[in-house]
Amino acid sequence: MIVRMAKVEILGPKDDLFAVLDLLRGRGVFQPDPELFTAGDSSAGEGPQTLILDQEEVRERRFFEELRSRILQLLELIPDVSANSPPIQPLPVMELLDELVDQHLSRARADSEALTIIREEIEQLQHNLLFWQVLEPLLAEMPQDSGLELLGVTIRDQHHLAELENLLQAKTSGRCHISTTKMSDGTLVGLVATDRQMAATLRQALTDERVPEMRMSEELSRLSLAQRIEALQASLAELQTESRRIDQSLIDLSRQWLAIYRQALSWLEDRLSLFRASAAAYATRQCFVIQGWMAASEVEALRKALAEATEERAVLEQQAILDEDLDRVPVTLRNPGYFAPFEIFSRLLPLPRYTSFDPTPFIGLFLPVLFGMILGDIGYGLLLIAPALLLARRFPSGHFASDLGKVLGIGALYTILFGLVYGELFGDLGEHWLNLQPLWIDRGKAVLPMVIFALSVGVAHVLLGMLLGCWSDMRRHHRREALSKFCMLLAILLLVLALISWLKPQPWLATRPLLAAVGILLPVLIAAGGLLAPLELLKTLGNIVSYVRIMAIGLSSVLLAVVANRLGGMTGDVMLGILVAGLLHAFNLLLGVFAPTVHSLRLHYVEFFSKFLDLGGRRFEPWQKKPS
Repeated sequence: MIVRMAKVEILGPKDDLFAVLDLLRGRGVFQPDPELFTAGDSSAGEGPQTLILDQEEVRERRFFEELRSRILQLLELIPDVSANSPPIQPLPVMELLDELVDQHLSRARADSEALTIIREEIEQLQHNLLFWQVLEPLLAEMPQDSGLELLGVTIRDQHHLAELENLLQAKTSGRCHISTTKMSDGTLVGLVATDRQMAATLRQALTDERVPEMRMSEELSRLSLAQRIEALQASLAELQTESRRIDQSLIDLSRQWLAIYRQALSWLEDRLSLFRASAAAYATRQCFVIQGWMAASEVEALRKALAEATEERAVLEQQAILDEDLDRVPVTLRNPGYFAPFEIFSRLLPLPRYTSFDPTPFIGLFLPVLFGMILGDIGYGLLLIAPALLLARRFPSGHFASDLGKVLGIGALYTILFGLVYGELFGDLGEHWLNLQPLWIDRGKAVLPMVIFALSVGVAHVLLGMLLGCWSDMRRHHRREALSKFCMLLAILLLVLALISWLKPQPWLATRPLLAAVGILLPVLIAAGGLLAPLELLKTLGNIVSYVRIMAIGLSSVLLAVVANRLGGMTGDVMLGILVAGLLHAFNLLLGVFAPTVHSLRLHYVEFFSKFLDLGGRRFEPWQKKPS
């Protein structure tokens, strides 16, 4: 249901404003609405004005904002290390933290920058080391000449290797040798050896061919391949040691100060939120005024809490909700135990307006009935109970899966109930094995009665929606709209009675007088609803016809179940028959869960709710502290 709201006004001495704001945020039941307040004649300088902070409060707010910004920067730089810290009294230590955070931020920035550079160097060294380690076995293939110049290169592909080798041989007059291998990522690399006199020519040829060479420092280039690898390993170990030292420095800083800064940040955010909340208040020289909304059931408790917190200096007054306020009233939905799980479907819609209805109870009442009417099989209903119980018990109450399980369980019960009405147990299996007979109608054979039944449900459902629409319009004093819906309701009722009298004449029903009454209603309908009212009447009749889907989908389900039984019996083998029938029944059950749900929701959202539900309400968003 839509929670009944109250429009309230809170007044008190200006000095108590922040204490009152802190109390309101702590209780989390009040939503301010500055637009409710009428400032009056501001030109005369009299009456409340929008609250403006004094110089001291402005300085305090700026100080807190700057300190919060620096603490956030520090927390992004230091690691998240769990550490316990005793509670602090934030206000007395803010000036101390203002000095310390600059020191810690400078240290953390320096360490982070150094760590970034070192990690880049480590990554490059690891790549270089892997490159030369992969090439090291190729050294055995090279001529054992101490005057050789060794170059490491990366080659695009095997085809390019042959062209490159021919080119290098031509450029160096055959005074080079190339060996290749693959790295772990599939990259083709090569080790090129030549004498030192031809090294410059070789490098130029590689550059012209855009073959990347693994460049080395001048010191490393003089070393042999084995010595290069050793030098790279030594440099890598040194950098890794330095990286661990800097990491430990940041960890030590985090262990000592992280918890303290988090407490300070939480306090700062609460304090700054009070400054932001003060924008919703109006004030005179001595007093403040805040207007807003809250649940009517919470008013008395908040009034007592304000009196205790301010020693009765601040008071709360409940005001009448005027007609012009109705569109501003925020909306929150609260449903008792049975209906609560069905909110998973009502949440798919925008919030209703405060003067409208909560769709949840209607979904809770009618959705399981329509679901059971469509699926309507004792066996399928029993099979659905197991996953419904599993979901409802496996997940905590209020969880989406738990709510889904509860809804499915209720739908399963109605499926069993209508299975008894239709006499269905896995299609016609109950009839053949247990001589199960329908309590009312065999929908697999009586198609026309099922059509009439589905249309009757549609008439009742749509007319209920129109009746609720009339009531809603009357509550909002929209008398013309209410009259239009009431005339349309009467017209549809008369047309239904005329159809009944035509199909099955009754002494107390006469078709012509009923149609004449509809003709009399049409001018009134057009006068109240405009020229499009007859089209709306036709649309409503189409909505009623849409309920035939109850019969159509249910009939397809029972026929598929009968086909499954027939195919299972035609196999001539018990086990194979059970397998074939079981698979088809499983498929039918899967369709039987989704199709009735989707179409039942559509009948609610389109055919039913369109007649009375007024969407577009404002969500109730009270002030409240962030959970710590």
